[in-house]
Amino acid sequence: MSGQPGYRPVPVEPALSQVRPGEPGRNLSDLVIERYEITNSSRGEVKIVVMNKGGGSSGPSTLRLIVLKAGRLGQKEAATVFAKVPALASGQTTFIFVKAGVPSSKRKHAISIDISEDSK
Repeated sequence: MSGQPGYRPVPVEPALSQVRPGEPGRNLSDLVIERYEITNSSRGEVKIVVMNKGGGSSGPSTLRLIVLKAGRLGQKEAATVFAKVPALASGQTTFIFVKAGVPSSKRKHAISIDISEDSK
């Protein structure tokens, strides 16, 4: 856990750390969102820290950030943006900067972030 402001653990789909068919015992990557912070709420700019906690290297991946706005009948999608994540060696960390293009405040919006490895 991090004591830094803006820290919120975000679950990542477990598919990135599962054993692939035909490759038993191979060390696989496990990309996780370490933390994120809104760096400019009026433009929806977000800094995201991605780390490979697995035993193997990851290939290039795609990060998806969804900004949800609170409404009377639940949350509505305000913006969805995609960003490329470079290949990461085991234990390596990178910073991804995403601009959603819509105002994003922690009081009125929710942010969902996930990563999927690109097809080979």
